[in-house]
Amino acid sequence: MLRPYLFLVRGTVLVSCVIPFGVLAFNLARSYHHPENACRWPDLGLKLGVLLALCLPVCAAVLFLPRRLTEAIEQISQEQGKHLGSLPERWVDTGILGSAGLSLLLELAVIRWQSTVFEVFAFYKNFGLLACFLGLGLGYALARRPQIPLLLSIPLLAWQIIVLLVSRYGPEGWNASLLRSMPVTEQLHMGLRQAQNVRYMAVLILLGVVFVLTALALVPVGQLCGSLLDRRPKLRAYGLNLLGSLLGVAMMFGLSVLWAPPVVWFGLCFLAVLAFQAFRRRPLLFGLTAGLAALIALAWPGTRLWEQTYSPYQLIERGPGEYGRTIRAAGHYYQRIHDFAACARDPNSQWIAAYYAFPYRVHEHPGRVAVVGAGTGNDVAMAVRMGARQVDAIEIDPAILAIGTRFHPDDPYHHPRVRPIVNDARSFLRTSPDSYDMIVYGLLDSHTLLSHGSNVRLDSFVYTVEAFREARARLTEGGTLSLAFSVLSPELGRKIFLMLQEAFDGKPPACVKARYDGAVIFLQRKGRPVELPAGLFDETGFADVTALYADPDLRADLSTDDWPFFYMPRRVYPLSYVVVVGLILLLSLSLVRPFFRARPHSGQRGFFLLGAGFMLVETKGISELGLTFGNTWKVIGVVIAAILLMAFLANCVVRWLRLRSLVLPYVLLLASLLVGLLLMKGGGFLPTPLGRLLAVAVLTCPLFFSGMVFSTLLRSSDDVSGAMSANLMGAMCGGLLEYNAMYFGFLFLYWVALAIYGASFLLCLLRPRPSQGERILVLPE
Repeated sequence: MLRPYLFLVRGTVLVSCVIPFGVLAFNLARSYHHPENACRWPDLGLKLGVLLALCLPVCAAVLFLPRRLTEAIEQISQEQGKHLGSLPERWVDTGILGSAGLSLLLELAVIRWQSTVFEVFAFYKNFGLLACFLGLGLGYALARRPQIPLLLSIPLLAWQIIVLLVSRYGPEGWNASLLRSMPVTEQLHMGLRQAQNVRYMAVLILLGVVFVLTALALVPVGQLCGSLLDRRPKLRAYGLNLLGSLLGVAMMFGLSVLWAPPVVWFGLCFLAVLAFQAFRRRPLLFGLTAGLAALIALAWPGTRLWEQTYSPYQLIERGPGEYGRTIRAAGHYYQRIHDFAACARDPNSQWIAAYYAFPYRVHEHPGRVAVVGAGTGNDVAMAVRMGARQVDAIEIDPAILAIGTRFHPDDPYHHPRVRPIVNDARSFLRTSPDSYDMIVYGLLDSHTLLSHGSNVRLDSFVYTVEAFREARARLTEGGTLSLAFSVLSPELGRKIFLMLQEAFDGKPPACVKARYDGAVIFLQRKGRPVELPAGLFDETGFADVTALYADPDLRADLSTDDWPFFYMPRRVYPLSYVVVVGLILLLSLSLVRPFFRARPHSGQRGFFLLGAGFMLVETKGISELGLTFGNTWKVIGVVIAAILLMAFLANCVVRWLRLRSLVLPYVLLLASLLVGLLLMKGGGFLPTPLGRLLAVAVLTCPLFFSGMVFSTLLRSSDDVSGAMSANLMGAMCGGLLEYNAMYFGFLFLYWVALAIYGASFLLCLLRPRPSQGERILVLPE
């Protein structure tokens, strides 16, 4: 098993070296076509020298890997296997807890870190998740084979970290625009261009290399977990695995509370890996050296003059720009902190203040104002300047709020009439008992996804018809809703127009084109139409574009809670995602094929189906519970932990009651899914205490009953690690099926989950009757 693994490592490392050299070649080509940006030869020599010094030794090492080194790795592999086999029984349970916690913490760390380096991973978070599932699943499948040394995980992670950081930042003057684009045509991305031609191929190569490097780094971790699981009774081993996973989630939750940087995330992971390598000094020193190299690379400042903060959601950077207060999120421009006093003195900047003041020229002297997506405080400062008596400033990211509190010249968050609120805007408007004379939506555009298992962006549920209806309910009679957005296409503007028109009983909004970043201000009024004061456009230089977005020839589809894909103007099947899915399947087959004999056998197909169904139900549950309780990182973290806890409790119930039959758990599972489907078709759950309690019960019961099915089926299996492998591979399949929600909506996931669980149940019902009075209902081997 070790030789094909090393072959894959060699090939992937060699291909990964192409990425930084490709970026350099792209820079040279741009310099040739744009002489004003031409590289000087000293700069070119420096860049080439840095890349060659980094890549040549590594390439030489993997190409001409000495036989003695290969034999040393094989010897360490044998020693690791003996060490795990001779581990005292009293330490096996601790080993299962530690290895499961390590796998979950490492999975979350890799997914979070990748999205801070290149923007494409911020919008493809489940890409990293699928790579981790593949690596762990393959490792579980190889649990009974010769060990792949765990010490190889740290160098592979270190190499991925170094390659991505060099490709993203590089020497001074480096331009990584070749890789900073999106290979998606169905969705719009603010600040990112769509990848075409050379860029498209470059991004696919980047995705492919990172996918394989991540999977290969997780294979030894999965093999470690599987080999320890096989030393314990089946249900006990699975229960310990779930508790360890819960521990990993809790650790990442604690790190998020502290706003800890990636150095801390990976430092803890590397320490856990080294703890399992303590049987010999040489692998310990080797892993320690590779780990230090990775941590140094992580701690190295990617760009000078930029202050970095790792919020629970994303990487926030504050750096140079206008007035020295420009904010980047997930690697690209997010917003600026404006000094309105300076803008008023500068004739070229007066329009900026006019843009923020425009809603208050339409609705003068508002009493209570709610600012949705308050950010660093520009809209809040203007509300105070325009005389609002009370301002509720709602911002989901505490790091962005903290930057505004420290650095905004108007100091709006310390003003006595301002109440800063760290919360999800949708949840606040849904549950707040207060009414407002004006609700102002800032340029609210998240640069990250709701969770690592979903393709829904963090702010998607803020821009739905149901959300605008809830905002309207918070307005006083005659109150004004002002929504500003940088409209990326006429179709997107039409979409906002139609959603506001639907939410306000068919009354069309007024649409004003500003001179600020291409922003359009959409205005609605409760109870009466919006009236724009005469002469306002002459004073501001803005333009009335209502007729443009009222044009019925512009086609757009409304975003709803069932289909919350706001950045897709039209509901079209995401064919560009199919290309990425094909890439994932091709790479997965290439990784699994060398270990073909170790694949899960046909008797594990029940665990495969359970994994696929569980992934769909989990993704759907995270989205719906987040919608009910708020899409904050704390809520999402608690929901993920609750899902693992439900699986653990299900395992305990099966052990305590000694369940053997799968019929009752399957019936309860399918019935709970049908109940959830009917409730969601009826409009979902009310934001009341009873409604929230009902949401928890309805959305977690399928996970509990699915856990009961898995544990009951596991009782009759003769291969715990193989069952876990098949389950993870199935979860990977479920992650790919989740893309269908981008066209069919989330209710469709209920039907897919019902079909998958129904197929699994059917396999059980069609099995031959057990002989000799045996009553265990299992899948045929």
